[in-house]
Amino acid sequence: MKSLWRIIVILGLIPALFAQQDAKTSADQPAKKDIVERGAKPSDSYYKLSFVIFELEDGKRVNQREYTMISRVGGSPPSSVRSSTRVPIFVEEKKLQYVDAGLDLRCNVDDVVAGKVPVQCDVNISNFVLQEPAAEPHSAVGPVLRTMNVRTSTVLVPGKPTVISTIDDVNSKKRVQIEVTATKIE
Repeated sequence: MKSLWRIIVILGLIPALFAQQDAKTSADQPAKKDIVERGAKPSDSYYKLSFVIFELEDGKRVNQREYTMISRVGGSPPSSVRSSTRVPIFVEEKKLQYVDAGLDLRCNVDDVVAGKVPVQCDVNISNFVLQEPAAEPHSAVGPVLRTMNVRTSTVLVPGKPTVISTIDDVNSKKRVQIEVTATKIE
């Protein structure tokens, strides 16, 4: 008889246990669309970014360099191009240190909005300034390194060149312009 009472009590408590759990409504459950977006793979859209970096002196182009990279929309890490020379420099007697001089481009392409391509670019350009021979033959003047750094966020129209930065050289009348063209890769 005691066993029968135990079974009746247990069977009576089971519905009470289920009643205490929160009932999940359709508002509490994520929509199937949200589940797909969270688990979605990265975009398969790619853009070719063509950079033209040129120097102007008195309004005329005197030097031009071109660089190209392919970047995936929403890609991480950023796409990059690097062209530099490691130059040894003595920082103390018998102590050598290497310095990179050249170009370092890094770009991220975000999701296209209204037919325009948002990009974030970091451009670092460094080179050594040519110096006149020292008046004193034993002077210990090391090389002078010139650097230009640009970090920009902009929107590009596909197929149309856009100047993303203009930098005046502080030591001369030269100006550096950075132009980018984004082209969708089909």
